[in-house]
Amino acid sequence: MRGDSDLRKAILFVDDEVNVIQSLKRITREMRSEWNMFFAGSGEKALQILSQNRTEIIISDMRMPGMDGAELLQKVRDRFPHMIRIVLSGYFKRENNLRLAKVAHQCLAKPCDINTLKSCIERLSMLQQRFSGKEKVVAAVNSIRDLPSLPGLYKLIVQELESPEISLKKIGEVIAQDIAMSARILQIVNSAFFGLPRKVTLPWQAVTLLGLEIIKGLVLGAQIFTTLEKGLKYKGLSLYKLWKHSVAVGVTAREIARSEAIGSKTAEECFVAGILHDIGKILLLKIPGYPQQLEGFIYEKQCSCSIAEQELLGTTHAEVGGYLLELWGIPGNIAGAVAHHHHPGEAEDKRSSILTCLHVANSLIGREAALDEDAFFHVLDMQYIRELKLESKLAKWLECCRKIEKEGMFQSKHLSFQ
Repeated sequence: MRGDSDLRKAILFVDDEVNVIQSLKRITREMRSEWNMFFAGSGEKALQILSQNRTEIIISDMRMPGMDGAELLQKVRDRFPHMIRIVLSGYFKRENNLRLAKVAHQCLAKPCDINTLKSCIERLSMLQQRFSGKEKVVAAVNSIRDLPSLPGLYKLIVQELESPEISLKKIGEVIAQDIAMSARILQIVNSAFFGLPRKVTLPWQAVTLLGLEIIKGLVLGAQIFTTLEKGLKYKGLSLYKLWKHSVAVGVTAREIARSEAIGSKTAEECFVAGILHDIGKILLLKIPGYPQQLEGFIYEKQCSCSIAEQELLGTTHAEVGGYLLELWGIPGNIAGAVAHHHHPGEAEDKRSSILTCLHVANSLIGREAALDEDAFFHVLDMQYIRELKLESKLAKWLECCRKIEKEGMFQSKHLSFQ
């Protein structure tokens, strides 16, 4: 077991090829002052090492005799839920990619140079450090198997895939409206599973890039998207209300961005950030006993959800949502905006247009703030607004929200993804 004197975090590399292990030992030698390295030549040996040593990250090959990488990572997910799981492989076939999509957080392609490997490890290590001492939260997020989608949207996807005239455009539009499906499709398209050369931030673009056969495999084969069989409640949370709020925030953030003429791609990314901004609320429900604790605390203290979360867990749904998106390799401009949408002044990139539009939109929606200017200014981070010298924009943004609400643009049928 790792002693108290050794405070270095530990990482386990798994590969059945001896020359690969030797190469990994060589290129990671300079990292040994910061990391405690373990190396295993099989899945069985890897599990043995993990049972005897506290380890934060596992990086495994895919093709190995006996227990392959997907099976190993599935066992790690179940037995060591705090761990971050990465695949490092030069062998990617569609059927294996679909299996990996459910058990790996990220994927690196061989050959992988030391700078790429170090950058990935350091980025994930910093992510872990931000949640140091919050083991329950980390375990709940890291061990996520699936997230529930809105039944009506999931049904539309399945119907479209079974239609004789399938429309990828329509599938992309439906996926873009759902919190869980948007997050998953962006995770998959931004991994090395499919070898795309650039980061993708728009779900409907991801669907087009992945293509029909892969989307079919994800939905009908790997069942990467799931839905609730009965009702729209998920451990006390109304998915329908959460979806309505998320769509409203996404539409408002996009319209604010358009009013500032900051570019069509950024405006669409504002919509995506709005759809995803409350994903942390679903994630936190994975913690055993937490939903009841949260409900009881809010009732007793008559406080906001975020205040209750901070008191009970030492973090909020916003930070947890940002953690998941970063863990899944979703671009930082969206992940960062989600993490700081309540307190943008605490963000590293305070001047992000996506963060600003998301914060303002979330302040306008759900609290009748659009009808009450005093309420609007109360929930805004005015110190942040003043620091960025945006006070003169507020009246225009408030009017923008009132206009699109009057025109019914919060309704799904009015959404445009051009």
